[in-house]
Amino acid sequence: MPFISLPSKPQAQIAYDLTGPDQAKDEQSTLIVFINGLGLPAASWKPVIAIVQASGSICKPQMLTYDRYGQGATTARDPLDEQPGKEPGYGHDFVDAMKDLHELLQAVAPQPQGSPPRRLIFVAASIGVHLARLYAQHYPGQLTGLLILDSNVGNKELSDLWPSAQAPGFDPKGIVAEDCTLEQYLETSAKLPKMLNSDVKSPEGLDRRNVKKLLPEPGAPKLIGPDGKGLWLTVVGHDPEAFAEESLKMMKIPRSLTLRFSNP
Repeated sequence: MPFISLPSKPQAQIAYDLTGPDQAKDEQSTLIVFINGLGLPAASWKPVIAIVQASGSICKPQMLTYDRYGQGATTARDPLDEQPGKEPGYGHDFVDAMKDLHELLQAVAPQPQGSPPRRLIFVAASIGVHLARLYAQHYPGQLTGLLILDSNVGNKELSDLWPSAQAPGFDPKGIVAEDCTLEQYLETSAKLPKMLNSDVKSPEGLDRRNVKKLLPEPGAPKLIGPDGKGLWLTVVGHDPEAFAEESLKMMKIPRSLTLRFSNP
């Protein structure tokens, strides 16, 4: 992957990959930007890009993948993380990462002067959806479409979706299943916040603690596209059964709990 320095952060380079034809001045082009979640790097999009490239579609879009600071091939840390007073692991937030994306687009895929406005489409996974939503809010009219893949919940913690054993009316009968005892539920619900809540530090140093303030409503504000109307929007969730199996394998969460409380 090539590297580039952003104008506002010349001391730290970001890894990116841009494929597809250059935009002609007299034609409207399409740029698809893939936005990573918290865990998987830009390289995880390669199978998807290969499918698009192998398709028989007449439209051959440009496609951009990149790794945020401290993620995947981008080994450089965000310079904001080194500012005095910043607590390790909480150096930069979603707004900072969103602005980095805007600078990256201007640097590696600028729109030719005098050409028709291009179709800019984001494909965002997990917490990458938060970045996409913030981008559309801060730069209205620039984004044409958004494909949301298994979005992370922005205005609630995942653990909030699980019944609290201390809440009035808590009924263990609604919890216990063949693969889950009450003790297992109490243990699992206690460890969830330590693994998944927004105050948990990530390897890339992205501070997610203010996400509920940045995105307090799941359906607002309205995201505006180039024509002043809403974006072309598609939402895709995860496979419930596959997600339950992965949660059991990776986090030891009983399948019945995932199917009941963590699926959309």
